[in-house]
Amino acid sequence: MNISFFIARRYVFSKKNRNVVNLISGISSFVIGFVTLSMVVVLSAINGIENLIDQLYTSFDSEIFIKPETGKTYATGLIPIDEIKNIDGVLAITPVLEDAVLIEYGDQRHIARLKAIDPDYIAFTGIDSMMVYGNSTLIEDQIPKAIIGYGLKYYLGIPGNPILPLKIYAPKPGKSIKKHKEASFNKLPIHMGGAFSISVEFDSQYIIVPFYFGEDIFGRQGQVTAYELRLSKKTDKNEVAQKLNVLLDGKNLIVTTRDQKNAVIYQTTQSEKWASYAIITFVMLIAVFNVIASLTMLILEKRKDISSLKAMGADGYLIRKIFFYEGILINIFGAISGLLIGIGVVLLQQYFKIIPLEGSIVDYYPVELQLSDMLIILSTVLVMGAISTYLPVKILSKKYL
Repeated sequence: MNISFFIARRYVFSKKNRNVVNLISGISSFVIGFVTLSMVVVLSAINGIENLIDQLYTSFDSEIFIKPETGKTYATGLIPIDEIKNIDGVLAITPVLEDAVLIEYGDQRHIARLKAIDPDYIAFTGIDSMMVYGNSTLIEDQIPKAIIGYGLKYYLGIPGNPILPLKIYAPKPGKSIKKHKEASFNKLPIHMGGAFSISVEFDSQYIIVPFYFGEDIFGRQGQVTAYELRLSKKTDKNEVAQKLNVLLDGKNLIVTTRDQKNAVIYQTTQSEKWASYAIITFVMLIAVFNVIASLTMLILEKRKDISSLKAMGADGYLIRKIFFYEGILINIFGAISGLLIGIGVVLLQQYFKIIPLEGSIVDYYPVELQLSDMLIILSTVLVMGAISTYLPVKILSKKYL
């Protein structure tokens, strides 16, 4: 065994000699462990929130969007549907018509966004699991049905078992609303079949209807604002997007992924994550400097031992390694202890849902462990510990050794 490491281990974990130095070393290790634990919990909590956001958007937004480069709509026959369906990983494709509408129920009115899709496409979304009233069927007994956000249902004062239909108003293409007023709107009734709750953003503004209803209300037969694609779980959406770009080259269409569409949201979450990491790393920087106090006191206490080692032929390099290893051991013990306890805390929350989250779309605070985060945390603590140990040992050895 390395003699320097052996002596350092005896100094740190000695059972016979409990004194102030051991106490300070223990406190230093505890502080490092606590900050490491905090890193694990905070980053896992942010991962959980990011995963929750992704799940919410996944239930509503498709993986791939094909939109016009200019203008609002394009012809349904512009893209080769059959060829797109044959791309590996594509589960379903739907035409979409989406625009602003006015919804009226009784004497209540509210501006919303109407999204018209293929009724069969709803089965490939996650909206089924988000329904809080009724069901997600868009056509029942050949009658069109609408599913709306729970926020819209609240704003319009729609009761639990509505009898009256919703009245949908949409501007006619090419008409000036100011000049023609009522005549500039298409108006159609539709009954509500259910209500979903995903997030405030979706709940307060979206109504989903069958595609043919969208064609009628917008007066845009044979037109779409986009085509949306659902992919299998293991399919790389960026790879599919590249294939679509090649297939649709020259058609003045833009292919975007869900990540690109919601780039600001994902970037904000990532920024919050690494800002939190930077702040806790700064706290860790302060914590690891507690080791300096331990090393200083240990060097002063062990001066007789140092003299004995020198008398037996030990050089300055070997003695410096003893105290360097001691600092490293303090950091390693704190880092691994904090990491393991932090992982345990996160797993307890993940499986036993200890901390509730009242008034939210989930009943408990979401967390998610990521191996990459654990490796980054451990590396950060050990690198900072090594640097904060090496420099003081080098300086103190010149003064006291």
